[in-house]
Amino acid sequence: MSRLEQLQQQPWYVRLALMCAVAALVYGGFWYFVTSSTRAETKEVQVQVDQLLATNAKAQIASQRLSEFKAAYARAQADYEDLKALLPEQRELTNVLQGIEERAKDRLSVTRFTPKEDFQQDFYSGKPVEIEVNSSYNNLGAFFAQMAAYQRIVSITDFKLTRIDDKKDDLKAKGQTVGAQFLLTAYYSSNDKVQNAPKPAAPAGTQAASTVANQVAAPATK
Repeated sequence: MSRLEQLQQQPWYVRLALMCAVAALVYGGFWYFVTSSTRAETKEVQVQVDQLLATNAKAQIASQRLSEFKAAYARAQADYEDLKALLPEQRELTNVLQGIEERAKDRLSVTRFTPKEDFQQDFYSGKPVEIEVNSSYNNLGAFFAQMAAYQRIVSITDFKLTRIDDKKDDLKAKGQTVGAQFLLTAYYSSNDKVQNAPKPAAPAGTQAASTVANQVAAPATK
């Protein structure tokens, strides 16, 4: 009697168990030998996806920082334009100094108006002027108030105030009771420095954001 005939003579549940065992062996062999390379490839792709997701999260933070940086830069540019309107160019400086001198002579008796050598800063320059005047206290205060509200940026330092001697009747007759010495500095912009000023750099991570975006857009293939 052949094995097949012997198998057919076995009870149905024995034959079912044998068929299930054979099917399990066939499936196990297929899963182990045929799909092993596919499973390894899938695992590798999953690792790449996890890495891209982590990098993309960092890129999103960098992108948000870039937006904040652009907004801050726009505000700084607007502030700079406002300040630039208060800083004359070098070619306008003579007119500014003439305007200051005229305002001083309008209220004060100017005894010295001596421009000094310019000084340079990073993005602007200054023109100091040594000034000596005689005036009444009120007129001197009014002149300083004018300078505080002047449409250009100026500063007054090294201020010295003296009382005019009672013996100088000619000055007192004109209502001049005080003498003042101070250093007035008019500030102006230097075009060459503004043009050569370094542009603000984009925050770190911006280039990474672009790279990650390209990686995500192109699906990984093996």
